Amino acid sequence: MLPETRYAYAVARVRVAELNMLNRARLERMLESDTVDGALRVLHEAGYSESGDYEEILARETAFIYSYLREISPEPAMFDLFSYRYDSHNIKVLLKAEFSGLEETSMLVDNGVFDKNNLSIMIRDRELGKLPREFSDAIHGAVDAFSRTRDPQVIDILIDRAYYILFSRLAKEAGCELLEELAAATIDISNLNSFIRIKGRMEDLDLLSRILISGGKIPVRRYLDAFGADIDAFLNEVKGHGYNTLVEIAIENKGRVTEFEKACDNFIIKMVGKFRYKAFGIGPLVGYMLGKETDIKNARIILVGKTNRINNDIIRERLRDSYV
Repeated sequence: MLPETRYAYAVARVRVAELNMLNRARLERMLESDTVDGALRVLHEAGYSESGDYEEILARETAFIYSYLREISPEPAMFDLFSYRYDSHNIKVLLKAEFSGLEETSMLVDNGVFDKNNLSIMIRDRELGKLPREFSDAIHGAVDAFSRTRDPQVIDILIDRAYYILFSRLAKEAGCELLEELAAATIDISNLNSFIRIKGRMEDLDLLSRILISGGKIPVRRYLDAFGADIDAFLNEVKGHGYNTLVEIAIENKGRVTEFEKACDNFIIKMVGKFRYKAFGIGPLVGYMLGKETDIKNARIILVGKTNRINNDIIRERLRDSYV
């Protein structure tokens, strides 16, 4: 059996699961609800839990995504690439808590490759042998850098870099076209975001050079060379790499990142969407996973907006594109 065809059963399961996703009609029904409870009823109809506050409900749905996909996939370990995002978050929380002397366990999240409590012990005792080398090296680097600078931003920089590099390595080792393409796009988007943010705030080139990550379509050198030049000229120059829409939004917003971040999320959903209708392979599963995470992000935007009595038109502007 060809590797791609092993996913036939899992793809068929995902096709059925997609019927409960939050399409634009369901999101509009949530928006038009007069209360948070009314919006939650739409989620319950789509199979979300009916108990707890909305953050608990969304957290359970996130956990379900990963357990479900690992259950039906012939290669469950492939989803570690995405679960490591949650580990990277927890590592940052734990290091900052250690350096500040504060207890931050409430900020830890589930769904990582490593149990959050075990990870806490590993970092506390510096027993890092079970972690991917990218994380263990970054933790040692963050400890050293923070001891010299006392700047918590170095923790975010080094751990985020480690995750992107880890994702890229594992995608290449898997030999999966979608994962490799997704890794390169994620790195490019992170670099573009960093470039726009740092240049817009007139921060220093040294900070940019520490944040940028190799492995995307756009070489790191291009960002560094363009730092002192006009931002429009640079962004127009990189349009040819497939990021035309992102570049146009970045130029229009002149360093304001909210619209750009939304456009980046939409870019990724559109990119994985082209794998949605493949009959075989991991593509439809990855698309479903990222689509469900977008559903959860949109649900949270609506529910927070309802809680704070924000105008529906403003909430609607913040919503990401739906996968279905």
